Amino acid sequence: MQKKLAIILSCLLALLLLGCQSNTKESLNAKGESLFKEGNYNGAIIHYKNALEKDPNYVDARFNLGLAYIETKKLDQAEREFQKVLLLNPYDKRVNLELGRIANLQNKPDKAVPLLEKYQADNPKDAAVYEQLAFSAALRRDFAQSRKYLEQSLALEPGRISAQLGLVRTLMDMQDFAAARAEVDSILKKDPKDHPALHALAQLQAVDHDNEGMLATYTKIAGLYPNDLLARYKAGALLVDKGELEKVKAMADSMLKDYPNKAEGYKLRGLLLYKEKNYHDAILPFQRAIQLQPDLESYYLLGLCYYQTGSLELAVSQLQTVVDYNPSFLPAHMVLGDIFLRQRRAPEALAQAQAVQRLNPQDPGGYAMQADALLMQGKADEALAGYDKASSLAPKHYGLLLKKGLLRLAMGKPEGEQDLKNALEAGPPAIDARLALHALYQRTGRDAEAKKVLSDGLTGTKTDAVIYNALARDAVEKRDFAACDDYIAKAKQADPGFLKTYFNAAAYRLARNKPDQAVAEYDQALAQDPNNVAALIGQAAVLDIQGKQAEVLADLEKAKATGDPRAYIILARYYQKMKQDDKVMAVLDEGMTKHPDDLNLVQTKAGILMAKGETNKAMALYSQLENVNPWAGTLAKIRAWASARDFTKAELAAEKLISMSPNQPGSYLPLASIKEAQGDIDGAAKVLDQAAGVSPDNLEVLITKGEMFQRAGKPDQAMPVFEAVLQRDPENASALTGKGMILQMHGKRDEAIAAYRMAVESRRDFTPALNNLAMLYVEQEKTRVQALNLAMAAFVSSSSDPRVIDTLGYVLLRNNRAAEAQRVLDRALAIEPNNPSIIYHMAMANAALGKKQEALAQLQTAVAANDFPEKGNAQQLMKTLQQNAEVKQ
Repeated sequence: MQKKLAIILSCLLALLLLGCQSNTKESLNAKGESLFKEGNYNGAIIHYKNALEKDPNYVDARFNLGLAYIETKKLDQAEREFQKVLLLNPYDKRVNLELGRIANLQNKPDKAVPLLEKYQADNPKDAAVYEQLAFSAALRRDFAQSRKYLEQSLALEPGRISAQLGLVRTLMDMQDFAAARAEVDSILKKDPKDHPALHALAQLQAVDHDNEGMLATYTKIAGLYPNDLLARYKAGALLVDKGELEKVKAMADSMLKDYPNKAEGYKLRGLLLYKEKNYHDAILPFQRAIQLQPDLESYYLLGLCYYQTGSLELAVSQLQTVVDYNPSFLPAHMVLGDIFLRQRRAPEALAQAQAVQRLNPQDPGGYAMQADALLMQGKADEALAGYDKASSLAPKHYGLLLKKGLLRLAMGKPEGEQDLKNALEAGPPAIDARLALHALYQRTGRDAEAKKVLSDGLTGTKTDAVIYNALARDAVEKRDFAACDDYIAKAKQADPGFLKTYFNAAAYRLARNKPDQAVAEYDQALAQDPNNVAALIGQAAVLDIQGKQAEVLADLEKAKATGDPRAYIILARYYQKMKQDDKVMAVLDEGMTKHPDDLNLVQTKAGILMAKGETNKAMALYSQLENVNPWAGTLAKIRAWASARDFTKAELAAEKLISMSPNQPGSYLPLASIKEAQGDIDGAAKVLDQAAGVSPDNLEVLITKGEMFQRAGKPDQAMPVFEAVLQRDPENASALTGKGMILQMHGKRDEAIAAYRMAVESRRDFTPALNNLAMLYVEQEKTRVQALNLAMAAFVSSSSDPRVIDTLGYVLLRNNRAAEAQRVLDRALAIEPNNPSIIYHMAMANAALGKKQEALAQLQTAVAANDFPEKGNAQQLMKTLQQNAEVKQ
């Protein structure tokens, strides 16, 4: 047995020795060359290295290793290998060609050309060198010379496909698309399956906007070469545009299953979710795609997702990456400009407008953006000139005519009316222009024209719903509720999917003390869109007024199920009202798990913790936020310290914020707010002056200054600031509201109402103006129903703001609906339990319900607090209730 084992071992050893002898450097190099031809470059590299281990001076293996490194894009390593070849054989004329190739791939044409010309001198009939010289010329953007070199290459080697494809790219760069197509057709005639040629064909079809042709080509490529994920992604993207979303979903799932570590599948899934308007859910796939393979399209699409979800700073970060690497990508400049306008960052918006104008001087969008930014800076005359320039490029552009008309009217120029009339002709049905003319005619007492301009816009199409809603609002103001109901019915018939109709109808029903009908309106809205968060929250608010707790919770749970951050906050606030603290935190924690960077969720939870005295836990939350978003986290800490009246820490954090962005005027506002909170109005004004010095045209700084003077009881200093803003931006809702508040303070009720109405016309959802106008309207019997409409509109926009909730409760009370008012005010007190105004209004509700003792206790609490606007009224009510109690005794 042992003898037999020894024989076997001897045989194995002999075989092993034979194998070792057969793995010579030549055989290893030959195996590497075989793998290289198969496209297995990493496998080839292993064999070339093994050959070099046997003989480090083996030139063929060293040269081949350099070639393999080029194919795997390890250019520095490739260059080192070829330099070693030269050390071994200084006369190896092949090396200059490869070093020239590497320099081209490194985008260094000036380095490449001398090397290639040396090689050309020794090898004047090698087609490869002319192809590389063409590459260098193209990098220098000398496309005519590139074309000559490629034609020389093809003259030497007519069937050279790589040169033909290079010629296609050069012809495309020269905008000679017909010649490029002829070359592609020539290649595909010889080989219909040529992979690069098929890609070139798709690119030429893109130039012709031949989407069907592109789809057919990319589908063909994907069928021939299933591992070409780019082709599969492009085909999927085209199917997204066609709306064949189920097919796209299957494609994305297949790509992710087969290639889980490749970017294209995630990118296609993100694109599909974006098309379905699931912007929040699309973010993660795009982030994963960028991790796996960064490309500008993914950054752009991720930026659009952030833009759509309102995360504007994150959007800017992604889009800025795009324009940094490709300054010629016009769509990214357009979106950046729009974001900066929304953020009221006029200088940055101007820079984007100039970029658009530079890239396409005939694009009216660049001049319109510039005009928008100039208007934001208060340069109305320059803005008007910008709109005129844009209009000269697009004379019948509805949006430009609308903007011109509105600006001229705001500047007191009557020609604005004609601009709006021109807009009606340019863009039927021109709803915004009709509404603007309607508002103008109403303001100037031209009621017949006001009604006619709306009625003339009725076309029997879905857009009629908007007009019928405007007519319904007019009917409510005239207390013609029958006409209002008729217009609402017509609006629903015109476009059942226009949810604003149901929201308006619900407000009108509620104002007429018909809460069940209001709930029914929201039911109709939800029948159209079962997951509409605004409808669910609005219905929950009405049910809350009715005291239907179980139904409120059902609606808010459905809203939360949509994943909308607002729904988590509102549900948490409702549980807070019910004093169910464990559920408050559970809901907020769930929301933060889904949206860890949402500032409002973080601030809500931290604010509740601060109110409970758990400062350390609140600050830990802000620190987490600070790690992700330093600006937002620091700002949140400032507000928290200020709320806790720890002004030393608040000031330190505010100074840190300024140091983070000293050139942003918004950096200075928190420090000014802290100084104001300490009663240092002069110090706050100096900080705001610093902010104005950084950006003299920033209206936000001026508005902040005016509001500060107003809060400090200095209306004579506040009014000139608001007037200065309105001189530069006549429709600024914040300034109009500030002006209205001062007029109201001086007893100029009608003028205050006019200012608030202008603010609401400028911004229909501007809560402060809605709130203040409701408080003025509620004082007169004839406008109390309108007051309730306004208060409800403010509540729908800001349903977590205790001041807004308080106004709704007070307006309900003044409309003789004390029981509903009590439930609403209870919600406000859950958020601000020590607010004397809310306590006073709750006392009024209890008094109206006959709960005299509860009312007296609440009034005693209210009048014991610091001064508040209605303290005198509260004292009078308390005195009256006490006297009534004494009479009964």
